[in-house]
Amino acid sequence: MKKLIKIFLGILIIIFLLILYIDYNDHRYINKLEKAIIKNTDVREVSYLNTYGKYYIVMDDDNLYVFDSEYVELLKVDKILIHENNKKYDIIYEEKPMYISNYYKDNKLYYEYYDLYTYEKTGEVLVGGNYE
Repeated sequence: MKKLIKIFLGILIIIFLLILYIDYNDHRYINKLEKAIIKNTDVREVSYLNTYGKYYIVMDDDNLYVFDSEYVELLKVDKILIHENNKKYDIIYEEKPMYISNYYKDNKLYYEYYDLYTYEKTGEVLVGGNYE
């Protein structure tokens, strides 16, 4: 019985250490990305950062920026023009910047897209499934 408890505790410790390792590496990646953005652009402080495809969506105290993978500024929007993001949805950039959220319905994943300026729903996509 003691051997079984030791094995169980060993497995729990390994799982815990794996989670810490993944979290540490993710934090390092985000810090490196923030430093690269600050070094290669006019942004001096990052309050929000998201990568979506080949774009970096960055927000500082005054503006929202979209940069490509070479740190070329594609878009700059004053934060005053952006609708308040009460639900903390991620900001993405495709043809224009927008909010994205996801939800599950009938065991299917849906993405909802919202306009960045008005917060109106602009679209919905069923991911990896078909409409029945």
